[in-house]
Amino acid sequence: MTNIKFNLHFLKKISHAPVLHTPVFWVIISLSLVISPHLKHFPGWSILLITLLFLWRIFAIKKPNWPIPKWLILIIGLASFGGVFLSFGTVAGLTAGSTILSILLALKLHESFSQRDFMLLVSLSFFIIVTNFLFSQSIPTVVYMLFSIIILIVSMLYINQGSAPLNFKYKIKFATKLLLQAIPIMVILFIFFPRISGPLWQLPNEKTSTQTGLSDSMSPGKISELTQSNAIAFRVKFDDIIPDQNKLYWRALVLWNFDGNTWEQDNRNPSPPSRLYVKNHSFTHYTITMQAHHKNWLYALDLPSNVPDSIIYTNNYTLESTHKISSLFQYKISSVLQYQFKSSISSWEKSAGLKIPLNTNPETIQLGKNLALQYDTDEKIINHILQLFNRENFHYTLKPPLTPGFHSVDQFLFNTKRGFCEHYASSFTLIMRAAGIPARVILGFQGGTINPLNGVVAVKNSDAHAWSEVWIKNKGWVRIDPTAAVAPERVEKNLNAALDQNEVLPFHMQINTGFIKDVLFYWDAIDNQWNQWVVGYNDELQQRFLKNLFNKNLNLSDKIIFMLISIGIVVLIVALFIMRPDRKQKLDPALALYQKFCHTLALKGIRRNPHEGPLDYATRAKQELPELKDSITLITRLYIKIRYEASHSDKQLRQFKLLIGRLKTKKVNLNNN
Repeated sequence: MTNIKFNLHFLKKISHAPVLHTPVFWVIISLSLVISPHLKHFPGWSILLITLLFLWRIFAIKKPNWPIPKWLILIIGLASFGGVFLSFGTVAGLTAGSTILSILLALKLHESFSQRDFMLLVSLSFFIIVTNFLFSQSIPTVVYMLFSIIILIVSMLYINQGSAPLNFKYKIKFATKLLLQAIPIMVILFIFFPRISGPLWQLPNEKTSTQTGLSDSMSPGKISELTQSNAIAFRVKFDDIIPDQNKLYWRALVLWNFDGNTWEQDNRNPSPPSRLYVKNHSFTHYTITMQAHHKNWLYALDLPSNVPDSIIYTNNYTLESTHKISSLFQYKISSVLQYQFKSSISSWEKSAGLKIPLNTNPETIQLGKNLALQYDTDEKIINHILQLFNRENFHYTLKPPLTPGFHSVDQFLFNTKRGFCEHYASSFTLIMRAAGIPARVILGFQGGTINPLNGVVAVKNSDAHAWSEVWIKNKGWVRIDPTAAVAPERVEKNLNAALDQNEVLPFHMQINTGFIKDVLFYWDAIDNQWNQWVVGYNDELQQRFLKNLFNKNLNLSDKIIFMLISIGIVVLIVALFIMRPDRKQKLDPALALYQKFCHTLALKGIRRNPHEGPLDYATRAKQELPELKDSITLITRLYIKIRYEASHSDKQLRQFKLLIGRLKTKKVNLNNN
């Protein structure tokens, strides 16, 4: 009797559905999954607000008398619009719109109590999945979003299951099966659906947008911070032999203006491009695939020559796009590695290249003036400074001491003597100007990692670099890299080789050895193929792929016809598989156990009639077997709960199996009696 009382107490305890099985909990899980990837783009206050709204709604599941008042929801909504406008300068931009949508969904959660409301929120979650691809189309993002789709389908099953006895395992299998059935159709749509050149819409510019990698200005410590990032800036595929590492200078920006601490661009250069003399007629042809950096500038091997008409070639010998690079961008160009400028310097460039800010870095400026008096040629002045960096106690380090204020060059040259490439480029350029030699800072990347699997050069944020250009008579603008004087390994090999042994390396440099390095090469090769064939699957690539597939050019109507036929074939195959005659229906575990219970009673002579339901059968069995009355009652009630109520747990199923096993033991005792 003690066991029977315990079991009756257990049945009463589990009759109340736990929080994990409530529809609202799974709606919160769904929204959390699809919003989480956006959070790195959101302002801090919005992340805190969304988190608090979710936590409050979870708390309200157990405390339904603690809802957020409607007037407070309205105030939070209006304040959020104001906060987003202050953060981004608009409420309709890409990040701004995503922030607003996420906050409104979190608020809508507090007004949702019906099945219809929950289904609306889950449906909107599918839309948020699409918005995630506006920020990233990487393989991890796709895998994460496919997993999110499975959870969204599970949430819809929880919302709509009613009294159906569907456990979590069944929901996961069902959702996964639906997704797998949809993948072939998704692939067909991807291959055949007509591509449109250019964006479908244009979102307003945001005051604050996501930016990664190189900045458009340079100050002490700014480039050294990029070494902490292992993210790909761009990949390069050369048509022929890859140039030596010390030739891989990737030009991005030219910085003219200096205020004593920070170098910036000056887009007012009216000078026509200088005439270029190409030595040995040596051209290097290559294709660059850039990652999104949300700016207009492009990268090119120093010095670009043949440039597509769709790309702007500035008189600073840099490349610009006509639009911000907000997605994968590919272009094919040529560069010359050995060149010489033939024309003289313009008056504007000479003035800008000699401009020195007032009341800043007096010791550095005096050094430059002294060198101008000491030497009779520009080359001797340049060599003097390079030898100074090489022979004096200067160090190349990822962690340079801070040099705040408008005398940062003085602090570096005469005090700390520890710096990264931006310190050496900045100080060298300022000394040249003080010595009467026009000079400017070039910002870009140096080097790159060659993947031995596919020969693609991956240039990462950690490869960011700064160097100088000086104007020498009869030679024109000449590249001078002062970093090579203090750390030649940086240019000849890579950043890691140039650092001291006691330097604390970023984590991505520490693990980039041995087996892990090989794995990273394989991953980089896979990621590159993904970018080329999936993310970069534009109209041109689609036409080329379909022509190779069908051996002819397909027009719009051909694409639509082949797409519909392919989808029809897939649907037919799936339908035939689902409705095939030999398909065996899997018996429900609870029903299988109940049939064993009926078989046990049948051995006692109490056979269940075809028309009898569980309750009627239990009533007749208890009348004929009063000794088993409590067990039959408990087993029947538990079976009805598992089989017909909205939810049940694996623990209930195990308890059901245990009770039936105990009934068999009692059968032996009854036979003895």
